[in-house]
Amino acid sequence: MTDYDLAQRSVLQTLLDSHPRLMDAGELDDRLPNIPRVQEALRVLVDDGLATKLGDRVGASRAAVRFRALSAS
Repeated sequence: MTDYDLAQRSVLQTLLDSHPRLMDAGELDDRLPNIPRVQEALRVLVDDGLATKLGDRVGASRAAVRFRALSAS
């Protein structure tokens, strides 16, 4: 797994763990201090439909939450 994949997985996991609460984008950086390029990973996840960004607030998309629920079964 590349560092970029690790960053995307870490960001998505953090967003899913805080669901349904949206978090401040800065809070996301604070929660992942050892992960490189958090904001770049977030941008990719938003572009791919796995994360939602509303102003400076971010969260897991409905599709990501649903996929997590289906994967747990």
